Amino acid sequence: MRAMTEFLAMSRERFHAELLPAYEPAVLRGLVADWPLVSAGRQGLEAALHYLAGFDSGAPVDALLVRPGARRAFGHAPGLDGFTFVRDRRPLAALFEQFWRYSHFEEPPGLAVQSAPIAEVLPGLEAVNANPLLDAAIPPRLWLGNRGTTPAHFDSSHNIACVVAGRRRFTVLPPQSAPDLYLGPPDHAPTAAPTTVAALDAPDFERFPRLRQALDTAFVAELAPGDAIYIPPLWFHQVESLDPRFNALVNYWWRPEPAPGRVDDAQQAALRLCMLAFRHLPDGEREGWRALLDHYAFGARPESLSHLPPAKRGLLGEIDAGQDATYRADVIERLK
Repeated sequence: MRAMTEFLAMSRERFHAELLPAYEPAVLRGLVADWPLVSAGRQGLEAALHYLAGFDSGAPVDALLVRPGARRAFGHAPGLDGFTFVRDRRPLAALFEQFWRYSHFEEPPGLAVQSAPIAEVLPGLEAVNANPLLDAAIPPRLWLGNRGTTPAHFDSSHNIACVVAGRRRFTVLPPQSAPDLYLGPPDHAPTAAPTTVAALDAPDFERFPRLRQALDTAFVAELAPGDAIYIPPLWFHQVESLDPRFNALVNYWWRPEPAPGRVDDAQQAALRLCMLAFRHLPDGEREGWRALLDHYAFGARPESLSHLPPAKRGLLGEIDAGQDATYRADVIERLK
């Protein structure tokens, strides 16, 4: 594993001009150190819960519960027989009380609140704890938990995650590590994306020998309250909540605004369609389609199109919103 690049000061201009195009994860030390929420989080569980309760709307949130154990991972159960956790919808106030009770247990169950939209459940919190790198229109989400682990998975959006209480360890791997990560099926995952069945923090190389190659490509960083991490789209990340009593994080997912009239939603659907369309073909044909996909989907550049007049490039050229809709309709028709 490698240490992640760290920045002690990051301006909005530099973040968008340099860090985003680099397409690598980075630690942003002290990015939100001046947040009132971070100040409360540094004082401990009671102060953090008291501060959050001042914004509570009473709306229910998703809560996950996992049995007590050494690792307390929120992921696949052994043999892919379901998941290790049960899910419930409960008001935050009830969960705050549960966190407080569990903090007195020697070995409590794992409890987590995941991806709660702050504008709905804690309205006003986002206004006084603003991310200096992003527009206010990008909605923040709240993650709470005692000690536990979210196994490695990827998101299709940019991600800034800000630690506001406790400590978290992030292990981040590039998309190219997918063949060595022992991923579960995409249609049966704890999150919206494939999730590894292997533990990156306690690797079992006898069961998962290729995990060595994956970990050779990994970046690791430990974050304290006030620190943040940027994770590019499609990078795998395992997140360990390290404080035994209480950990809190605020994250922001976003994608660039699509061109007017277009919808930026096709990538996951295209991935699944490719899985269905090509896996049954003979090896030779599969390699042929791989070459064509590489050329048409990922390799089409102006220099490779110079033999075609710009107005005659069709789907290979620039298309407007109307053409985009027409091509989408054609794809849908072909799938019938």
